[in-house]
Amino acid sequence: MMLGQACEQLGDVDVALDALATASRLSDGNSKPVALRGYILARHGQAAAAREVLTMLEELSRVRYVPPFAMALVHAGLGEDTQVFDRLDAAYAVRDVHLAFLTVDTKWDHYRSAPRFRDLLARCGFMEARLPDSVVLATSESELSHYPETGRAAND
Repeated sequence: MMLGQACEQLGDVDVALDALATASRLSDGNSKPVALRGYILARHGQAAAAREVLTMLEELSRVRYVPPFAMALVHAGLGEDTQVFDRLDAAYAVRDVHLAFLTVDTKWDHYRSAPRFRDLLARCGFMEARLPDSVVLATSESELSHYPETGRAAND
């Protein structure tokens, strides 16, 4: 799996696909390498093969759990925005642990400015907390001495 991810990032698509096929076989069809393989196929012009992966994941989901995030990833590769967000919303509904990667995985960069994506990040608690303008944060120890509520004496 890790080899497939690394090779995908380096642009070595053939090695990535081979590594992910091996990871899928060795993991008895775990959805993570399967979905990443589908994503890569779609991004590299093999939409029909990516759709086959998506169909396989949907069929697999009838007999065992397949995280909605996995199907969202394949839809992202295919550029199917509505299906991406529908699957990500489903992932949120079941508290899919893979949502934690949305903030750092470059595969989601295309969606970062979309209101639905930003809303999802906010619902997950991933958006930066915003403080009211009236809140002043001390930036140094000397500034803390000006705020008696810190419990520090001015001469500490």
